[in-house]
Amino acid sequence: MSSNLANADRLEYWNGFYSRQDTSAPQLPSQFSVFSAGEFIGVDAIVEFGCGNGRDSEFFALNGYQVLAFDASSEAIALCQRRTKSTQVRYLLSNAQGSTEYLQDFLQGKNRIAVYARFFLHAIDAEVQKTFFDMLENSLPAGSLVFLEYRTKEDETGEKKFGQHYRRYIDHDALIDTLQGAGFSIAYQIQGRGFAKYRDEDALVGRCVAVKG
Repeated sequence: MSSNLANADRLEYWNGFYSRQDTSAPQLPSQFSVFSAGEFIGVDAIVEFGCGNGRDSEFFALNGYQVLAFDASSEAIALCQRRTKSTQVRYLLSNAQGSTEYLQDFLQGKNRIAVYARFFLHAIDAEVQKTFFDMLENSLPAGSLVFLEYRTKEDETGEKKFGQHYRRYIDHDALIDTLQGAGFSIAYQIQGRGFAKYRDEDALVGRCVAVKG
């Protein structure tokens, strides 16, 4: 299957998911968003990639941050735009590859931003991940922060609350090496359970906070 066909299949899945407005999907902000907000020291604004139903972007915006939030699913963005309660957040339909111009416009006049991507890396393929990291390396002001949370390879065999769909399980140590090779220093990193528990599922995830050099 070609990369374009695979991407189309993944997008079809997520459009279907968000068009149903699945009430079982979490509405409260994630554990990772609360952790990250405590680390937003000296940050001018937030950019979220893979915002889904907007629960974390809304949390950031309602706590006073200016937020730009991207998702490749038109149904997800439509849902966010209908539900938003804050004028501080802007939801845009775009994949990682198409977001560069929007990001650069958003960065004007800002000295330090936080990029936030929860459960985004394992939803894209390795080629798109490289494009994403290249964009961050080339666009972000020095000192900007990148917050990542993702399912690791050790999580692959566990049962999933939302069933089987595309997930690329991440090698945590290799990802840290990739970020360092792209000019980021690692301020924090960990791998384990208890960070993304949802009902009966306790995913084994990796987290890292990287700083642009």
